[in-house]
Amino acid sequence: MCKLFGAVLSPERVPDELLNFRYLASRDKDGWGIAYYKRGRLYLTKSTESALANQKYVSVANRADAPLILAHLRYMTRGNVREANTHPFTFGKYVFAHNGTVDISELTDYLKGSYKRIRGTTDSEVLFRFLVQNMEKYGSFMGLRKAVKEITKEAKTRHITSLNFLMADGRFLYAFKRVYRGGNNLFFRRRKGFYKSFMFSSRQFNDDWVEVGNGDFMAIDSHDMSVIKTKI
Repeated sequence: MCKLFGAVLSPERVPDELLNFRYLASRDKDGWGIAYYKRGRLYLTKSTESALANQKYVSVANRADAPLILAHLRYMTRGNVREANTHPFTFGKYVFAHNGTVDISELTDYLKGSYKRIRGTTDSEVLFRFLVQNMEKYGSFMGLRKAVKEITKEAKTRHITSLNFLMADGRFLYAFKRVYRGGNNLFFRRRKGFYKSFMFSSRQFNDDWVEVGNGDFMAIDSHDMSVIKTKI
């Protein structure tokens, strides 16, 4: 399945882990994307090539000296290989990357107005729009909790492998892990001191990474590195 990476850093810098993330693309070779927020602006670069075979990944990663970064390596399951289907997806100030498959047959019916103008053909983009619609209606934290609960109610009767995702709104990095079947996983590592960081990854880079619990929701504030953690 796909691979996720996200980081909140203070002071802002290019983390070595973002450069090393591309080495996980030996299987997840159907595209890559890097998004980051810098001085209030969202930057996004995508490619349908493998991150291992595309030198552009390195050049983009080296420009991502930012306080909030999100990256994705794609393994195609739904939607063909094209840029519109490559993660991360954006909508306004939001950026989103997902690992897993979700039954979107009913989710699509809930989308209204501009939220339903989907650019690609993936289940992940529909999931993203459903989350954003709820966040903007009920508030970021309440909206995410409400949306995820609605989806998990259907998990026993519908085909959902996992709801592992990373999402950001310019200030917060949100992470959620819910695995129903398959080997998808999510890990985090927090470092304090002068070079503070809080990172998430689908794979551990070394032994000091900790597995995110199934059903754990975390929000990291890029302004002060504070953490909100709850169970959904």
